[in-house]
Amino acid sequence: MGRVLEQLVGDAGAFAKTLEERRPQLFRPDGWPAGLPRPQELDAVLRGGLLRVPYVEMVQDGEVVAPERFCTARTVAGRREDGWADPERIAELLGEGATLLLPQLDQWHGPVRALATDIALRLGRRTEAFCFATGAGRRGLDVHRDDADVLVVQLAGEKEWTVHEAPADGRWRPGLAPEPGPVALHTVLAPGEVLYVPRGAPHAAVGRQGLSVHLSFTVREAGVGRLHAAVGEFLAGGAEEEGLPERPGTDEELLAAAGEVLRLSRERLAGLTPQELVRLARGPLPAPAPAPDSPDSPGPLGG
Repeated sequence: MGRVLEQLVGDAGAFAKTLEERRPQLFRPDGWPAGLPRPQELDAVLRGGLLRVPYVEMVQDGEVVAPERFCTARTVAGRREDGWADPERIAELLGEGATLLLPQLDQWHGPVRALATDIALRLGRRTEAFCFATGAGRRGLDVHRDDADVLVVQLAGEKEWTVHEAPADGRWRPGLAPEPGPVALHTVLAPGEVLYVPRGAPHAAVGRQGLSVHLSFTVREAGVGRLHAAVGEFLAGGAEEEGLPERPGTDEELLAAAGEVLRLSRERLAGLTPQELVRLARGPLPAPAPAPDSPDSPGPLGG
């Protein structure tokens, strides 16, 4: 396992406390973490011809841009396929004030996946990666709340951030925040600098000095709805062990089966601890990323 989290925020233990206290914080790493992409790499991917919706999106004036405005169609193996990113159209829209979004880099960019995996394993929480490119004086979204803790890593240009205080309790919803409350941190991120935005803290960012590009690692956390869902999944996981008929034929048999399901469910729930429920609600963590060219992880073509 790497040391990505320490490279981004310094002491991982101190950062875990920052997560608990939900305070925005600025970090200035000494170097550029291995695997963190340079904007030129992402530009090459964009121009490489294989990027398509939904792994590329654009937003302008707070609205999602229709894919046909920045994508093109191709014929592949005799079939017409839509949604291929067109770098020239994307450049035009960026010049008109739109924001480019590359969602889920962790799903298709190997080095970024390794970084997100390392963060997830260190913090015990599912982590995803998103990339944003914004022109000077522009912002993709108005002040809003995210349902995740976010580590913002500036890749190119500068971006001015305003982060408001996180809500004092859990009674809030993600989305636009027209009344964001007191400002907790105001800063300008330069390339290589890192900003922590707490879950639920209203925030907005404005690009400065040319094209601003940043990578966001979103660290997901379970809510009450996910806890309820995890209870259902936990109970359903033991259904095969009950030995009950799948389709009782009479009302009497159905009532008997219902009574047995309740009895077995109570027994199973009695052994479920809050700690285990939280672990189940957070979901499975990814396996550690293999080392490059590792012989233990051959590709689909045997490489």
